[in-house]
Amino acid sequence: MLDIGATELLLVAIIGLVVVGPERLPRLARTLGLWVKRVRGQVSSIQRDINRELELEDLKRQLEARGGGLKMEDITGEDPLSLEQTPTKAVTENNERSKSE
Repeated sequence: MLDIGATELLLVAIIGLVVVGPERLPRLARTLGLWVKRVRGQVSSIQRDINRELELEDLKRQLEARGGGLKMEDITGEDPLSLEQTPTKAVTENNERSKSE
């Protein structure tokens, strides 16, 4: 990712020691380390979310390609996002069968 060698790190440490001072340098290094850890965690979380969304989109495309236009709610029998307000044909038929029995 970053091409930083040992000599560059040594140069940054010497400049930091001169600018900040020996008594505040450990605290500054610790604080910078925590900030870097937080940023890496956020970036990692965003990457996981994007990868998960891409995988779900790919699975959805594969499902629709194999199923001949079937949607997820056709297979599971439910609308996970509650987008459809009217009952499906299968649910209506099941309700009519149970009333007639």
